[in-house]
Amino acid sequence: MNSKVDIKTKDDHGHWYDNNIDPYKGLAEIIAVTLKNSLVSQQISFVDVPYRSKTKKSFLKKIEDKLTEKDYSPESMTDLAGIRIITLIEADVQKVCELIGNMFKIHHADSVNKSEKLGEEKVGYRSVHFVCDVGDVRAQLPEFSAYKGLCFEIQVRTALEHAWAEIEHDRGYKLGGKLPSHLNRRFKLLAGLLESADLEFNRLTVEIEEYSSKIQKSIHENKLDYELTNIGLKQLFQNKYKNLELQDYELINETGNILITELNKFGLDTLSKLDKEIQKSINQYTFQSRNTILGFCRDLMMIIDITKYFEKVFLDSQPWGATDIKTYEFLTQKYKQEELEFIFDKHNIFVFEEDDE
Repeated sequence: MNSKVDIKTKDDHGHWYDNNIDPYKGLAEIIAVTLKNSLVSQQISFVDVPYRSKTKKSFLKKIEDKLTEKDYSPESMTDLAGIRIITLIEADVQKVCELIGNMFKIHHADSVNKSEKLGEEKVGYRSVHFVCDVGDVRAQLPEFSAYKGLCFEIQVRTALEHAWAEIEHDRGYKLGGKLPSHLNRRFKLLAGLLESADLEFNRLTVEIEEYSSKIQKSIHENKLDYELTNIGLKQLFQNKYKNLELQDYELINETGNILITELNKFGLDTLSKLDKEIQKSINQYTFQSRNTILGFCRDLMMIIDITKYFEKVFLDSQPWGATDIKTYEFLTQKYKQEELEFIFDKHNIFVFEEDDE
């Protein structure tokens, strides 16, 4: 395999492809799986890690194009196995590049940063392309030994860069040639907009992380004059009320937005106001253990003023039609059973035992 032979005709090239492509198919798959596992373990966010081996049609076309320039053989082709890492933001591209450098042997002479090639005054397709092999150490592992010396290409790009590449190259629109002036201008403006959006997403991500760190520090300093947000709620319960052992998974989805809306309607629109009510209530009442943040906050609002909760919040939010006996018993710390039964009956709320679920 991969032995240097005298190949002169298209048929010769086709035979070479048929006899040599199978290892590259396996190589592309194992590299993609290895990269995906490493990204997860390093907690680097990504959209996808697709992979492919070069098709025979693409292989033959590249050979034909290259032979018009210089003497070129199939052994010179470095992208018979291709892997693409699509990240969410630009900041993660650098993390991925460092990871690749630590995992594989990079052929720097064949690798390229398309952004650097564009320079300062041009916009367009941007991506980092690495040509690698598995390296001497990894090649000693049984699962990689069959791929020793074989090259593969890894492209690293953001989701927006990927979208641009799909439009410009992979979907066959071929917009890079000569266009009428008015279309060419729109084409360049679109490229610039995508690049600007990529940079802005990256800045926003950094600023959100900085905001989260700032709130965390302020919580430790007991300075809580912040608008109520999902980030603020998570930091408050993770840092100041960690002993309540509340589950915070719902804060990352639509349920978190529902909770923020309910707290605002109740009049708790800052971390400071919420914190004061939590401190006052947990000193007065015994809350349920191992609850969710959503459940805790609803219990909090009801124990503060159950009539206000049902008038201001419940009817305007997404009404819940049932609650467990633990919530009912929790509320009896403040309200009489007759009062609770009247309110729950009025709003068609069913109280169930755990065995009834």
